[in-house]
Amino acid sequence: MKKSTIFFGIILFVSITQPVFAQVDFPRAEIFGGFSYLPAGKADFPRENSFGFQFSVNGNLNRWFGIVADFGGQYRKVSDLGLNFPGITANTSVYEYLAGPRFSVRRKDYTVFFHALAGQAKGNSGLAGFSDSGFTLGGGGGLDINLGDRIAIRAIQLDYLGSFVEILEDNARLGFGLVVKFGGSR
Repeated sequence: MKKSTIFFGIILFVSITQPVFAQVDFPRAEIFGGFSYLPAGKADFPRENSFGFQFSVNGNLNRWFGIVADFGGQYRKVSDLGLNFPGITANTSVYEYLAGPRFSVRRKDYTVFFHALAGQAKGNSGLAGFSDSGFTLGGGGGLDINLGDRIAIRAIQLDYLGSFVEILEDNARLGFGLVVKFGGSR
């Protein structure tokens, strides 16, 4: 009785842990970090075109579907705000905190992805009446070029951001940088 219990216990253990050790043909997680450019529209006063960082963590549930958390920050110092604000300087900053589903098409040399994002954005100008935070929607996609199983270059990520934040109302955001992949394989 004792030998059969041990035997069935070993069989159960091996059958349960087998999927844990099996190789999958996609990375379980991807971490992106890079440069971000956020152009300004007329409604984004006093912010002008801004530059900064972008960071995201993507957890892949299968080869084509994952959940992404995306963070960005862009900054700009504007020395002259025009005729109505002579000699006034604004130090603008915009932060985006977004998450949502990501859909990927994976090939040996590259990955194309599309995502829908929702979250919050915060804008600050250092001037009274020109700082705000609010709900933000985004959507877009990009192209990663694989350099190996564990690393890729994000050649481009282009997102549309629609927000109720005064200095980030209706903008596109451009990013590029480095992607590190964990778990599974390309």
